[in-house]
Amino acid sequence: MQGTITLGSRMRETHVPAYRGRVRSGCLTCRSRKVKCDEARPNCHNCTRLARDCVYKPQRSLRPNTTVQSPSTSPEDAVQDVPIVDPTSNIRSNAIPNQGSPQEVEDCVLAEKSRLHSALKDALGLVQDSIPSPDSSFDNYTSNLETVLRHHQEYNVDSNNSEDDVASTSTLISRDIRLTTTMDKLTAREMGLQPWFSFFVEEVDCSCITPFDALNWRRMKIDVIKIATTNATVASAVLAISALYKGLTYHLPLSKAASFWDISKRAYEDALQREDHDFDAHLPGLFLLCLFSYIDPDSDPILKAPSEAFTARLITWAARPYHPPLSLRLSAWLRLLQAAMIRGGGMGLVSDDLLGYFPSHSGPIPSLKSPTDGGSDVATHLYEVLFDPIFDFYFQLQMISGEIARLTHYHRSRGSGKDQDEVTQQIINIRSKLRDLWSRRSPTQHQSPQDLRSNVSAKIANPIITLVGLCAAAYNAEFVEIDRVLGDPVSESSESKQCMRQIRNIVEGDWNVYHDGKLNPGLLRPLFLYAIECRNCEENQWAADRLGEIKNAVCRSDFFAAFGKALSDTQIRKDRRVTSKFFCIWYFGTVPPFM
Repeated sequence: MQGTITLGSRMRETHVPAYRGRVRSGCLTCRSRKVKCDEARPNCHNCTRLARDCVYKPQRSLRPNTTVQSPSTSPEDAVQDVPIVDPTSNIRSNAIPNQGSPQEVEDCVLAEKSRLHSALKDALGLVQDSIPSPDSSFDNYTSNLETVLRHHQEYNVDSNNSEDDVASTSTLISRDIRLTTTMDKLTAREMGLQPWFSFFVEEVDCSCITPFDALNWRRMKIDVIKIATTNATVASAVLAISALYKGLTYHLPLSKAASFWDISKRAYEDALQREDHDFDAHLPGLFLLCLFSYIDPDSDPILKAPSEAFTARLITWAARPYHPPLSLRLSAWLRLLQAAMIRGGGMGLVSDDLLGYFPSHSGPIPSLKSPTDGGSDVATHLYEVLFDPIFDFYFQLQMISGEIARLTHYHRSRGSGKDQDEVTQQIINIRSKLRDLWSRRSPTQHQSPQDLRSNVSAKIANPIITLVGLCAAAYNAEFVEIDRVLGDPVSESSESKQCMRQIRNIVEGDWNVYHDGKLNPGLLRPLFLYAIECRNCEENQWAADRLGEIKNAVCRSDFFAAFGKALSDTQIRKDRRVTSKFFCIWYFGTVPPFM
């Protein structure tokens, strides 16, 4: 019988084979080697004797799905701390098969990697800092590799390590690669929110909103991320819009965005049916789904045919005496999207009756609060004082733009002389409203770029100059659009020609409309109208070239440059206006995107 026999005070030991069965206790290093562990803390006897890293399985604890911010943590910092595990189980893709808990799989992989790293260190006789960094040059890497191989050839395995059966360098590296790939594959199967949330904050913009309300747009995105960490439906909307923007920005397939859109839309339809839902908390995600439909005309707007239950909830919510600034801002932006989506033959985002239930605000819309605990600095506060009336001007201008769009043949009958007389009379009234709005513009909008720079610091003046220039271009663009709506086949009014010159002067002038060599996307529509309404090939080419300088894949500036050039060439050749929507379907095979 083999074992340990005691004779008085002396102990005679017989050989006991090394334990090679399943090890259920002890440190992870011994468990991966399938050897008995004495479970000494902090380092067991085996790891101490063999100079290995001794790692014990951590205590299990309940890990929350959301990140708790300390009072001193700003929302921008919170974006970096968003949990990797997706709180929305219904949007997890490629779920991991049930092959043990994720913690056990991670423990096993980490223990095996620890054992391999220790074996590599023993076999090669190298310290950890000898591994080249990713910034090392190729020559340094080659020299280091030659040193590794030379040390391996000269290394003699110590007799104490004979039980480890140290493998060759190639085998160890191969197994290390396999384990690393396994961990990366497990990570890829998790729908990590951090990269999507970070992309959302940094990249998601809207050409008909962001250039005119950049500060509040940025604050909105930070607020939405805070809500998304605890609201699964809002998180699903963030994933959907981020996937769409990633696909368009990097020219990737949009299948993933379409899948996220479908999942998020169903989640919202279910959530908005429930009586216990908080409409203010769900409104940001609802806005993002509407933004998705603005960017992707193939997606059906979620508010186009809402249920009776949703309409009743909306009416009840809108009747409240108070709405937070975020809800008021999002409601105003929904109206801007609606105006953009009924132009050019679009059918709109939502019915006019339903849109009327969303809250409005008399006077300038309240700005969103600064995400920092200490409030805005003095420069930001002064900027907001100058900015608020300018954005109010732009908002009212776009509401008038929506009225102009309603007069096109896409939205009303234009087949008789009576129809035309009615449209002409309404256009007269709209021209009067436009001129009255321009006369009431803020004092800041009366200033030239030189005046603003001489009276205000550059930090405040530069963005205000850009905003004033964009609003002036948008204002002049409406008069160019009016000529097109009236439908005079060949002539241009003197007012329209003057407005086109103003648009060109803004682009070529000192209005800070270029940034990093790119033209501001807020000029997309004025330049497109300039391109299709000019009767001169040189001017048309100028507008097409400027559209190309916007260089924005999401608002499809390259497409609109080609569209404007082709439509203008056709109109000059035929000596008449050509219907833009039908020309786009014929020439490009698709309806034009919204702008």
